[in-house]
Formats: sequence, C-alpha cells, structure tokens
Amino acid sequence: MAIGGKGWFSWAKPSRIPARGVLGVISFFGFFVNYMLRVNINIAIVSMTGGTGGNTTSTASDIISSECISENWKSMNMLDNDTLLKEQNSAESGGAEFPWNSGQQGIVLGSFYWSYIISLVPGGMLAERFGTKLVYGGANLMLGLAALAIPTAARLDFNLLIAIRLLQGLAAGMTWPAMHSMTSRWIPPHERSKFVSSYMGNAVGTAVTYPLCGILIDTYGWESAFYVPAFICIAWCVWWWLCAFDSPKQHPRISQEELEYLQKNVVTSKEKLKLPLKEVLKSPPFWALMVANTGSIWAFMTIITYGPTYLKVVHGFNIKENGLLSGLPNLSRFMGSLFFSWIIDSMIAANKCTITCARKVATAIAEIMPAALFLLMGNMGCNAPAEVAVLTVASLFGGCASSGPIVNSVDLAPNFAGTLMGMISIASMSGGFLVPLIVGSIIEENQSMAQWQYVFIIASVLNVLSTVVFSIWGSGQVQSWNEPKNESNDKKEEDATNEPLHA
Repeated sequence: MAIGGKGWFSWAKPSRIPARGVLGVISFFGFFVNYMLRVNINIAIVSMTGGTGGNTTSTASDIISSECISENWKSMNMLDNDTLLKEQNSAESGGAEFPWNSGQQGIVLGSFYWSYIISLVPGGMLAERFGTKLVYGGANLMLGLAALAIPTAARLDFNLLIAIRLLQGLAAGMTWPAMHSMTSRWIPPHERSKFVSSYMGNAVGTAVTYPLCGILIDTYGWESAFYVPAFICIAWCVWWWLCAFDSPKQHPRISQEELEYLQKNVVTSKEKLKLPLKEVLKSPPFWALMVANTGSIWAFMTIITYGPTYLKVVHGFNIKENGLLSGLPNLSRFMGSLFFSWIIDSMIAANKCTITCARKVATAIAEIMPAALFLLMGNMGCNAPAEVAVLTVASLFGGCASSGPIVNSVDLAPNFAGTLMGMISIASMSGGFLVPLIVGSIIEENQSMAQWQYVFIIASVLNVLSTVVFSIWGSGQVQSWNEPKNESNDKKEEDATNEPLHA
C-alpha cells in the first residue's frame, strides 16, 4: 500500500514522515508504558506501608530517623514531637494497609527482577525468530494485564503478590532485547543513537508516573496507581499492533525511496543464524560492554527505585511533592539522551569520529559525570532543592548512555543484536534485584543521611570502574562472529555498517 493511499491505516503515517520515524514514536511510548508499570509500585509502596520499615504506627524514636526532618521541625518551630507524631501517624495510617518490614518491601521491589533476567536471552531469540511485533507487543500486554491484578493479590496473600511481580518481570525482560532486534533491521549505523533515544521513553514514563501516581494515590487511593497505567498500556498495545512491522519490506505504507535507502544502508543476514556462543564469550568487546551496561544500569536503578524513599525519609516530602520531584531526574535523562544522541550521530555521519570513539566518549559522559555528582549527595546539608538538582543533572548526563553502552550491541553484531542485548542485560539488570537488597541492608536500621551516602558512593564507584573497562576494551566495530556461517562476507558487512574513517 503506497503512502497516502486509501486503506485502513493511511491515517497512521503522513507521507512526509519516514516509516522509521513512526516506529521511533511508537517505540518511545512502548517504553513509556512499560516503565509506568515497572516503577508505579516504587511510589505506591510508600503509601501502602506508610513509608515505614514495618509498623504503620511510628513511635517517638522512630519518627526522627533523618537529621534533616528533625532540623526542619526545629527551624520552623512547628510542633512538639508528640503532636507531630500524632499527625504523621494519622496522615499515613489511611494508606498504610500492609505492615511489611524493610526486608519484605525489598522482596516486593526486587522480585520483579528475579524473573526479569530469566527472560532476557529468550526474549531476544524469540524476537529474532518470530519478530519483535509479536514479542514486544505481547510482553507489554502481559505486563499491563498483570498490573490489574496487583491490588487484589496484595490483599489476598503476600506470596500471590510476589507471583504477580514475577510474571511481570518475565514479560518485561523480553522487551529491551526484542526492540534491539527491531533496531538492527530498521536503523542505519549513523542514525542508531537518535533512534535508541526512543528507548528513553522509559525515563519519561518514570518521570510522568511518579507525579501522576502521587496525585492518583492522594485522590483515589494507592490502587489507582496500578489500574490507570495498566489501561494506558492496553491502549498502547492496540496502537502497536496496527502500526508496527518487523522489517521495512513488510511495512505496507513505506515509501519506495525510504525502502531502497534502508535496504542499502541496513545490512543483516537473511539467513537464520545460530549464535556462535564460544566466540562471543571469547570477545573482549562483549565483556567490556557488559561491564559498561552494569555500571550505567546500577546508577539508574538506584535513582528510580529508591529516589522516592530517599526524598521521604531524609527530607520528609509528602506523597505529592515526592511524585513531582522524583520525576524530574527521569525527564532530564530523556532530554540528555536527545541532546547527546544528536551530537554523537552528527559526528559519526560527518566522519569526525569513529563509531568506537563515539561509543567510548558517550559512555564516559554517561557514567563519569553522574559518578562525580553522586558524591555530592548527603554532603550539602539538608538542602533538599540542591539534592534534587544534583540527581536531575546526574540523570541528564546519564541519558548519554543511549549513544554508548545501550546501542553498542547493535554495532558489535547486528545479526544477534537482540540475543546479545539479552545476554548483556542478565548481568547489568542484576542491579534490579541487588539494588533493593543492598540498599535495604544499608538503611534498614538507620535512615540517616550518612547511611544513604553509602548508597550513592557504591553507584559512583561502579560507574568509574565500568568506564575504565569500556575505555580499554570497548569497540564499535562489527565483530567477525556476526556472520558465523559465511565469514567471507565479513568485509562486505563491515563496509556497510562499520565505523567511518576519520575525516
């Protein structure tokens, strides 16, 4: 079907918008709704448990867990401890339905990632075999339907809630590797950074989810934080099914000009290739990329998982303030992704930087700058606006990861981009369940700012170490094992998709 012609979907793509541009928009909102359903529980659990480590009713010794809250009370000359204690317990008790301790809360937050890592590699393999349209869309649909069951499951049985979270993790684990498979078939090398910025829909989804859920919880109760995002996700699934296609050749509305351009500039094997696992595991660039992703994701998970809790227990933000200010770092991550991807792709297209150089520079920006800023956390006294600003700027630089470690697996092996992303994510997304366990153990008995500093120091050290490793062993070149059955084509593949020479 020609663009602009008659048909069911002619409205979906105006003739002047490239098909891959439409794909980028749908991809953006796919990650948007995906992360709404990942992080909504991070803020909902504050209301579900009253933001406590177990008991929904605080004692006088419990309530002043942060020196900042204590100083704020004294400086404002507000209420005496007993009166304030009564007011806080009254305010929190309405939403403090579950007496989960810190360990149980860590299990609720982290269980999602126990099953998440199991489906990462299968997600990439399934997408390469059956197509991203089915795998990515089906995974998001499962994620949304499971979210509808969370309020009921939480009230029926704690173990049932964990089972639902495991199901959500299993579905969500397929999404990133599946979309990488789509990227390898649709996007030329000099456009990859910009397209992968659509993945940063995850950051915008997180940014919107926190204030949205804060308002929903305050107005309608914590259950609405699950129902509303779930219905938004289901609506997106309909859009995806109507407008997404696994390859340019399958797209019914793509222009002939764009189709010829993509066929010329995007080179992937037409055969069903078997991953040369032995060669992959012997590849230094593969391991360097795994380390780089681990450092980047650890910092990201620290912010999105424990940002709301930090703002509540250290600075005493209420649910509305928490939602709004917790969203700012994630919005800035998306803005940083757009800005840096434009610069990186422009440099590659103009032959001013090799792909290898571009990926290393992007990784350094995405990890070294946040590492330095994390060290400021907890060292600015009780200046809450300054700490929110630091997290926001750190996330801005962190957005450059879309031009570095996130996209690099497509550079190394376009034929196995999805599977490779899944393998790398097994290690990098371990932060999804390790962060709650480690942070929970650090702050369980002490919610002071000094204890929270250790949380940010760990993220800072991991960022620095991962950048050093990637700077030494990272690469942007297509690897020889990308064409395991026909190595004579390596040179041809490299000419088409490899890094350009310096100008």
